[in-house]
Amino acid sequence: MVEIKSYPAKNGDAFLVKATQAPFAMLVDGGYADTFEKHIRSDLRSLAEGGYVLDLVVATHVDADHISGLLPFFRLNGQAKAPVIIPVRDVLHNSLRSLVTPTERKRGLRPDDASLLREIRHRGYPPPVSTMNLEQEISARQGSSLAELLCNGDYRWNTNDGTIFVGADGLAELSLAKARIEVLGPSQLRLNVLRKWWISEIRRLGFVGSLGELDDVFEFLCAHEMVHPGVQTLTSSDADLAEVHFPDDSVTNGSSICFVAEVENSRLLFLGDAWADDIATAFRQNGPTIFDAVKVAHHGSARNTSPELLRLIDSPHFFISTNGEGHQHPDLAVLKAIVDRPATFPRTLHFNYSTPASRRLKDYRSKSGSAFLVEENQTDWVTINGGNII
Repeated sequence: MVEIKSYPAKNGDAFLVKATQAPFAMLVDGGYADTFEKHIRSDLRSLAEGGYVLDLVVATHVDADHISGLLPFFRLNGQAKAPVIIPVRDVLHNSLRSLVTPTERKRGLRPDDASLLREIRHRGYPPPVSTMNLEQEISARQGSSLAELLCNGDYRWNTNDGTIFVGADGLAELSLAKARIEVLGPSQLRLNVLRKWWISEIRRLGFVGSLGELDDVFEFLCAHEMVHPGVQTLTSSDADLAEVHFPDDSVTNGSSICFVAEVENSRLLFLGDAWADDIATAFRQNGPTIFDAVKVAHHGSARNTSPELLRLIDSPHFFISTNGEGHQHPDLAVLKAIVDRPATFPRTLHFNYSTPASRRLKDYRSKSGSAFLVEENQTDWVTINGGNII
C-alpha cells in the first residue's frame, strides 16, 4: 500500500510518500521552514521510530517555496552517518556544482567580489508571501545553502557528491532498494539556460572572479529570479485552458526535476514546476499514460499545464498544492480541463487548502459527464490503490 501526504506549505510544495509492504519513504520538496517545523519534522521522527529511513529526498528546484523547508531538516539532521532525525539514503538536487566543470571551480576573489558575495548570502532565500514567524523564516533561509548542508553532512547526493546533474540527459534513472525513479526532466538545454542566466546575473551584479564553489550564491540568486506573471486567469472565468494557456518562461521552473516513482505496484508522477511542453515531450513518443497519482505542475498554473499534456497523462488522483497566495493559483481553467475529459474511472482532486478555484470546481459539472470528487484542506495520508485502474 502506498500513501501520499501533502503538507500545508502555503504557496509551496512538500510531499511525503510511504509504502508499507516493503517499507519505503520519500520526501519531495520541503515547503518553507515553517512547514518543516510544524508538520514534516514530527512525521519524520515517527517514521524513524517505526523503522523507516528516507530512501530518497528530492529538491525539485531552487525556488524558496520548494527548498526552504529542507534547510532546517538537513541542518538539524546533521551528519549522514549519525542522523539526528532520520537516516537519508539518497538526495536528488541540482546546484551549481552539478552544472559546472572542474576547471570552473577554481576560486579567485577580489575584495569587491568577497563583499558582493557576503551581501548575496545575507539576503538568502526570499520569504513566503506571508508568514506567522518571520524570524524563523529569516534564520532558515540565510546562511547555508542546501548544497553546503549536503556536502558538510557527507550525504549521498546525485548518487555521489553532487557533481553530476539530474535530468533526462544526465542522471535519468535511480534504482533504489524498494523503488525505481525515472527522471523525465530537466533537459541539459534547460539546465544550460539556467546556468547561463545565473552567470549573467552574477556578472551584472559586479562579480568578476572565477565561479568557484558558489553553490549558496547560485541557489540564493536563482530563488530571487524575477518572472513576468503575464495574464492571470480569474478563478471565476469560464475560459477554457486552450484559451488561457501560454508557456512558462521561468528559467528556475524550467530546471525542475520531474520524475516517475514506481513504488510497490503504483506509478506516481511528480511534476515540480516544470514547463508543460517539456513534460509533453517526454510522453509524446510512448503516447497517453495513466498514472496512479499525479502532482500537478506549478500549483495548478495555466502556464504549466497544457491541453496537449492532458491528452497524454491521466490519473484517478491529482494533487494540487497551494493556498492561493502570491499568484492566485490554481487556475480554474486547469481544474476544469482535468475533469472535462472522458474517463473510465472517477477522479479525485486533492487540495491541501480551500481556494476560490477549488470551491468553484465543487459546483462544476464535467463537460464529458465524468465523475470527480473535490477534497479540500486534505493534509492527511491519502491511500493510492495502484494497479486497479481499468
